[in-house]
Amino acid sequence: MNRPALGDPMSAPRPDGEAPTIVIVEDQEAIVEVLTEALTDAGFTPVRAPGAAAAAAFARDVGAKVVLLDVMMPELSGWTVLEQLRADPATRETPVVITSAVYDRPGLHPLPSGGPVRFTPKPFDIAELVATVNGLLA
Repeated sequence: MNRPALGDPMSAPRPDGEAPTIVIVEDQEAIVEVLTEALTDAGFTPVRAPGAAAAAAFARDVGAKVVLLDVMMPELSGWTVLEQLRADPATRETPVVITSAVYDRPGLHPLPSGGPVRFTPKPFDIAELVATVNGLLA
């Protein structure tokens, strides 16, 4: 996975000085570590949800600006988490980036109405993922 360089425009300081909170909903520790490091380097505040079952409430409670969401998790499907996010008025419009090794074709699963959803197949290019997050926040 390629990471953005510190001098890269993707890691430029935010105009308001705030580091947007990005919630990571992922069951693979190695992926969480890579995402956390890359998102921190890019000027975000990444936080890992305590589990898929608590992810929607956690995203609401921490004021997530974007949610990175794996689809296949042992505890609860990412699709169910997405439905929970869209059912809560506080997270209904929160952008979601779905990351999945087995699901890379949008349109195969109906999406609940709400904020934008982007798809990034695994393995992902970390620079592209950071660019996607930046684009959702622009």
